[in-house]
Amino acid sequence: MTDAIFTVPHPVNEPIWNYAPGSPEKAALKAALAEAKSKKKDIPMYIGGEHVFTKEKVAIHPPHELRHTLGHHAKGKASHVKAAIHAALKARPAWEAMP
Repeated sequence: MTDAIFTVPHPVNEPIWNYAPGSPEKAALKAALAEAKSKKKDIPMYIGGEHVFTKEKVAIHPPHELRHTLGHHAKGKASHVKAAIHAALKARPAWEAMP
């Protein structure tokens, strides 16, 4: 049992936007989507605290626009799986020790 006294902030909902035609929130959303689609991302694997890039990549597409490529993610092999398992087992004691 802890002797701490916690002060939890009162939850506040985010505003609800209707994204009506011509509204500023709809224009901001369209601008953000256009910017996200204008750049292609190269996404690595993350193993043991390190970014791991591979020569073999897999294309990423929006589900509603399969002809557009947002970027590529690294494709792992068996050696990457083994490295990830090793990293997880190495991190296990620290995670188990967390309160």
